[in-house]
Amino acid sequence: MSDLDYRAVVLAGGGNRCVWQAGFWEVVAPALPLKPKVVAGVSAGAYIAALLLSGRSQQAMEWACREMGANRRNFYPDRLLRGQRPFPHYEIYGRALSDLLDQSALDVLRQGPELRVLLARPPAWCGPNFALLVGFITYALEKHLKGPLHPQWPSQVGFRPEVVRVQDCQRAEELKELIIATSCTPPILPVMCRGGEPVLDGGLVDNVPLAALNPEDRPALILLSRRYDPAQLRGHEGLTYLQPSRPVASAKWDYTNPDALRRTKELGWEDGRRFLEKGPEALQR
Repeated sequence: MSDLDYRAVVLAGGGNRCVWQAGFWEVVAPALPLKPKVVAGVSAGAYIAALLLSGRSQQAMEWACREMGANRRNFYPDRLLRGQRPFPHYEIYGRALSDLLDQSALDVLRQGPELRVLLARPPAWCGPNFALLVGFITYALEKHLKGPLHPQWPSQVGFRPEVVRVQDCQRAEELKELIIATSCTPPILPVMCRGGEPVLDGGLVDNVPLAALNPEDRPALILLSRRYDPAQLRGHEGLTYLQPSRPVASAKWDYTNPDALRRTKELGWEDGRRFLEKGPEALQR
């Protein structure tokens, strides 16, 4: 395995499922060693990438388990009566970004591999609220009917990719806003704006963000966060797709179950060792 030299690593989105990627990286990166020139992420995959490259991954795990252990529900209907957001995710996610990806973490990121984050711009022909409905309906339909590695229907109706470099962030608050923007899935997270225009979860245009890579950024190691038809993972020149060896324990937006988060991380460790022992084929089944 020591002869594998990946120029880029891509981290798919998937909410809590992306913790599998962190476990995999923690085992594989020092063993190969894995030293990419470019890392691309979308949604929670971008958050995980920032944690890994800044050295905050283990601290983040402890933080998340503590916060999720204290959070009783994913939906608080009584907050609606007080004019508040019923979902706790925005508040918890925001605190995580402030606590874990502070200015010192950003300083480390600015010295490391180029970290690219994928955003989705809504179609020019509709406003952000209608775009949200259009985007998630087309994404969900294509996912259900075709199960592609890379969605195409949202782009065909006008959603546009935008790639932002973390190295262009000057302040930790800019990094926080960028990660929330790439994760923007209303109503759980609010619609975000950049440059006066709305942005949505980058996974709408490519949940496995090859759109953030250039042709010269190969060979690339691509870390998924859920299972696909294994036949889709093989035969891509310069691209090594890997998926969890079994469905991960964590649900995408479940902020109440720290035990599932731990088991997802442990599966990443286990699959990292499997990759080192048996090669990519072990995680393409």
